[in-house]
Amino acid sequence: MRYGVPLALACALSLVACGGGSSNEGGGPVAGPPPAPTQTPTPTQTPTPTPTPAPVPTVSLSATPTTVAQGGSTQITWSSSNASSCTASGAWSGAKATSGNQTINALSATSTFTLSCVGAGGNAASSATVVVTAPAPTVSLSAAPGTVAPGGSSVLTWSSTNASSCSATGAWSGAKATSGNETTSSISAASTYTLTCTGGGGTAARSVSVNVTGTLGVSGTVDSSLRDRHQESGNLVYAFAGLNNTAGTPIATTAVTQDAGACTFRYALSGLAAGSYTIALTSDGGTTFKRSANVTVAGATVSQDFAAARVLRVGPGRQFTDPSLVTGLVSGDVVEIDAGTYNGPAVTWSASNITLRGIGGRAHMVAPATISNGKAIWVTAGTNIAVENIEFSGAAVPDKNGAGIRADGQDLAVCGSYFHDNENGVLGGGGRVLIEYSEFARNGGCVTGFGCAHNMYIDAARFTLRYSYSHHASIGHLVKSRSRENYILYNRIMDEADGTSSYTIDLPNGGLSYVIGNLLQQGPNTDNPTILIYGEEGATNPSQTLYVVNNTFVNDRGSGTFVELSGGTVATLQNNLFVGGGSVVSGTATQVTNLPTSTPNFVNRAAFDYRPTATTPGIDQGTAPGLGGAFDLTPVFQYVHPTNRQTRPTRNAIDIGAYEFVP
Repeated sequence: MRYGVPLALACALSLVACGGGSSNEGGGPVAGPPPAPTQTPTPTQTPTPTPTPAPVPTVSLSATPTTVAQGGSTQITWSSSNASSCTASGAWSGAKATSGNQTINALSATSTFTLSCVGAGGNAASSATVVVTAPAPTVSLSAAPGTVAPGGSSVLTWSSTNASSCSATGAWSGAKATSGNETTSSISAASTYTLTCTGGGGTAARSVSVNVTGTLGVSGTVDSSLRDRHQESGNLVYAFAGLNNTAGTPIATTAVTQDAGACTFRYALSGLAAGSYTIALTSDGGTTFKRSANVTVAGATVSQDFAAARVLRVGPGRQFTDPSLVTGLVSGDVVEIDAGTYNGPAVTWSASNITLRGIGGRAHMVAPATISNGKAIWVTAGTNIAVENIEFSGAAVPDKNGAGIRADGQDLAVCGSYFHDNENGVLGGGGRVLIEYSEFARNGGCVTGFGCAHNMYIDAARFTLRYSYSHHASIGHLVKSRSRENYILYNRIMDEADGTSSYTIDLPNGGLSYVIGNLLQQGPNTDNPTILIYGEEGATNPSQTLYVVNNTFVNDRGSGTFVELSGGTVATLQNNLFVGGGSVVSGTATQVTNLPTSTPNFVNRAAFDYRPTATTPGIDQGTAPGLGGAFDLTPVFQYVHPTNRQTRPTRNAIDIGAYEFVP
């Protein structure tokens, strides 16, 4: 082939072009392609580390209490983190440790304490303000001599502290200097002089009486049905000169007073010269008179009683043998029920202005097997009904809400009564509800699908509970009230050793509330760790203001909370003794001279006798409570067991707690 040699030569020169490879076709060895060059790896860059920033300092600072009386003390407590140094400013100064506490004494004005701390990560600060309240005024007033002959004179001497103005009422009148003396002349009858002084810290008043020798008086009893049970200041007895006369200025005036531990009332007019008088009883401060009587005073004190308008009697051999049989009631009637046990049907009392009273001891109303009204042993449907010296037990209905008394009407008053072993003791309450000198035990219970019942469950415009003993509620609360105003005064409210109640006091919707001078205890078996709770079901009442003053709290559970407050509550805790473990308060409150302790040294703590001894802490360490709105917060009574009261003594500074120690 003509082209064979040149083509072979060309292919030898370019194997690739001729499709050559490893074949040696056409002769000798053929060289392969050169090896591919080895790639050198790119070195990995090592990142430059980012410096870790120093943590920012934090500071926490608090003051306890946050409100003190002028001259009082507070403890500043603080802690910090990530700080190397701290400095105080504001109402204190200087270098401080990074954590600690310090007591600040003799505070004279509202003060803010600031702590600034510095660390490698920066700085931080925290502040706390302590409000200093003006001290409450004090007043002293004396009369010399305290007894004069008819037409005689006495010198009134007075002084005050922390007051800017004073005014006189009673047997004298007008503005007075904050200290001074004045001679009062021509005293013909026993006279009472009152001086009221006002300052930045509130109002204080003192009274003194001057008696007249050789004068006489009028005294007697007043049936409770003639009183206004819910406005005590209006119940007065006047003496007018002459017979059948209730016009003009009375010669003398006195209050109708209640016997301690009882549902009975009396009055005593003194300082009357011999002569003829009209003695008139009023329940509205003198606008009208319910009763009047002519008396002649000559040589001795005259007795003049004011009796009920009409009395209907119930009992064996009486006009009615059972309360359920009483008919024909009219306003002003009194139904007197002989002591004994009554097993008759449930009763609905529809008449208004009636009094239902046990005599010769308590009349015991035992619930029938079926409560026909579906509510209670007694339903009070009328207005202004009073229940005195009655015992109620065994109330139970299908909806698990049976009661000794179901208060469906307005203005119920209960005195000297005993509610036990019912689903509820007292339930309901329109208008005003007053419970005094009464006992509640073993009422209550919680049933799935029905809710809970309680020793008492009140929903009124104003609820007053005083001088009473509520204990051993079955799971339910010892006191529960949704009332717009609550006055819980001088009671013993306790689980004791084996009670299983839930809250000691439950005010679930708040309300303007005064809790003063009570003995409040929860036992080791309580169903709830809080003693007093306020507003936990919603702040629906118009006021959310709570005053807790001069109570003795004892927590035998060992932990929990003494007072729990909802948000938005304006609360003042003052002069309370807190015994046992647990937090004093959950929520925000102004705290003044309260005292937590684990060593109360009571007369007998194990027997729930919380009266103080000489070694009880808090003696003479309280501060004057002043006013809570228009209500005087100063305790005037102290509880006496069972279901009674006595005047609280005054000596030195007020003691912390529900009792005043007297050596």
